[in-house]
Amino acid sequence: MPNPTVNAIAIDPITPQNVYLASPDGLFRSKDGGLAWEAIPTQLSSEPLALTLDPENPTTLFVVLADGTALKSEDSGVAWARVGGNP
Repeated sequence: MPNPTVNAIAIDPITPQNVYLASPDGLFRSKDGGLAWEAIPTQLSSEPLALTLDPENPTTLFVVLADGTALKSEDSGVAWARVGGNP
């Protein structure tokens, strides 16, 4: 993760070692509480600014991009779909 700027961070309340991070370089995931990070492959249209997860189903992630696009993933960031508006 080359850019040290963090726009948002989300911690899984059920499995706290699962941590998600949004930065100018994209989305990242840690499965060991932040010791090691991996990029979440996405085709983002702009910088991710906000990131949260569903506290009752933490494999569901939401991200808001700088261009106003909102995305949802129901599989911990493997696949993403646009939320609301036109596809």
